[in-house]
Amino acid sequence: MKFIEITKVTVDYIREYPERWVLGLIFLFMFFPGLDLKISGMFYIPGTGFTWDVDGILELMRSAMPAVIIVSFAFCIILWAAGIFFERWFLRVTTPHIVFLMSTLLVGPGLLVEALLKPSWGRARPKDIDAFGGDAAFTPPLWVANECEHNCSFVSGHAALAFWVTAYAWLLPRKWQLRGIFAGTLFGLMMGFVRIAQGAHFLSDVIFAGVIVLWVNYFIARMVLVRAISKPAN
Repeated sequence: MKFIEITKVTVDYIREYPERWVLGLIFLFMFFPGLDLKISGMFYIPGTGFTWDVDGILELMRSAMPAVIIVSFAFCIILWAAGIFFERWFLRVTTPHIVFLMSTLLVGPGLLVEALLKPSWGRARPKDIDAFGGDAAFTPPLWVANECEHNCSFVSGHAALAFWVTAYAWLLPRKWQLRGIFAGTLFGLMMGFVRIAQGAHFLSDVIFAGVIVLWVNYFIARMVLVRAISKPAN
């Protein structure tokens, strides 16, 4: 079976039983909290710290990524405005798609991640915990703590923003949407790897950022694009 076919079967299963894989992830990190420490420990050198948390290609990727998202979204706004002006849509960017993109960006990375979870969850970042030379205690991902006062570790904001690019997949023709979601998920995981290597986030911070954003994208797509995605752009 081809890789893309295996991926399709997996995604179809996730769509049919979304609660199962979410519960699976929850149980994984509940019963094996040491997995976070193990993964982060791969990038930590005792007495030195997280050596990738310095200026370089990873830091460039981290700092540039939000700007890339903003530019890409602005480009869609321009295409939408041009479509209204010229009375024809460009690259399938219609009004429902713009509403969808804006809604998912605000609700997922914006409201749930940056406004709700990061300021209130209290989970310290890897580089701040005692296991890696800091002063804070390690907290399992689903436990609310007071080891961090603001801009905390759970969940990863950069990873959430990177996972959000899967929203663009809903602008594609149906036969390409799965590939687009897969590519966007890889992009989110790549940014998550950057943040893990820098000692800024645990693996679970990245995984649950992806879960939140992908769910938000899916449910808002069902509400906003249920008709639009089944019709060709004019």
